[in-house]
Amino acid sequence: MVINLEQFIPNKTSLSLDNLFKNINFNHFIQSGNDAFEDLRTIVTVDRDRRVVVSCRKSTVWFFGQLIGLSLVSVVTFNILVKLGLGFRSLFKGSGGDGEVVVTRRDRSLGGKEVVVSTYKDPRSEGNVSVSPLSGGEDLMSGYSDSMVKKWEKAKKKLPDWWPELRAAPLEGVIDKEDSQRKANSLIRAIMDYRTSGKDIHEDDIILLRRICRMSGVRVYIDTGNSRDSIYRASVNFTINACASVASHSTFVQIDGEDAREFIAGLADNIGLESFRAARMVAATVAARTRSWFLQAWALEMQGKPIEAVNELSKLCLIHRIFPPEEGSPEMEMVARGLEKNLKLEQREYLLKMITGVSSEDNRRSLVEALGLEISAGSVVDQQENTSS
Repeated sequence: MVINLEQFIPNKTSLSLDNLFKNINFNHFIQSGNDAFEDLRTIVTVDRDRRVVVSCRKSTVWFFGQLIGLSLVSVVTFNILVKLGLGFRSLFKGSGGDGEVVVTRRDRSLGGKEVVVSTYKDPRSEGNVSVSPLSGGEDLMSGYSDSMVKKWEKAKKKLPDWWPELRAAPLEGVIDKEDSQRKANSLIRAIMDYRTSGKDIHEDDIILLRRICRMSGVRVYIDTGNSRDSIYRASVNFTINACASVASHSTFVQIDGEDAREFIAGLADNIGLESFRAARMVAATVAARTRSWFLQAWALEMQGKPIEAVNELSKLCLIHRIFPPEEGSPEMEMVARGLEKNLKLEQREYLLKMITGVSSEDNRRSLVEALGLEISAGSVVDQQENTSS
């Protein structure tokens, strides 16, 4: 075998980066690439003596040297720019003062705009062990005040006052339990298929599942806790949407002939979800809607649409009447912290005055807490009367 590279690497050849960049010309580089490609097609040949000969031009080797050098420089430069970009992003967007980290969420009602929902202390800024990004909400509570942590722990062990007692199923023999169990199992499989394929769960399927389980007393089995939680969250959102669509100030809203609170509490039992966990998920959804509707109401008010703004607040008041948050709940405290970052004090006070026209004293307390204003119900009414006069 004869390898002839035409002595393309002299002893005195310098491969410094300075030489590399000085000799780079874009058009020449493209032409060199074409020449190198043609040269590679004949890099291996067999001569008359049946010897394998590997040969290429000096320009081909020089081209690949330039290509490798430019690739390395590009990769290093890209990594540096990415790290700088992430550093500036965390500096200006992801942190507040004194090691506070800002928690943002995208609000669908505002066209996907990111809104601040809360802030918490970053343990890394205090020399503690870093928090895993896979940690749950309970782990993040370590950054909040002691009082808020105590409220959170207390709420985990107590069902809200509105949570109803489950009614017993009809007597055996009235409904074929085996047939109902087959229907319920088939329906939950269809719901799971929708979820795994990325499709929205049909509201009619949720209603039908609850109806079958309510009438027969059967339950369905869901393999994983994440799937169970996902189905229940979708059911809670559907229930709140159904309640918000009712043009009434009554706390008695029915879904498929059943009180909304009994519907959502019974569904948790039907899918094997613990009542305490289900109640926390409802409270979290109510808190998310509270923040969203307050921001939406203020946005509509700024657009000169006061009627639409009042409608948003009316929905909010109705939901707080049906699913009233506990006094001093950690969810409302988190909403208040988020709204304080987005709305000034006078703006939140203005929303409070608007609420007094559509709310009752029963649910005004939780709305005041959500706005981060410590004002008694009587003071709110006095403020409204002074404003109108």
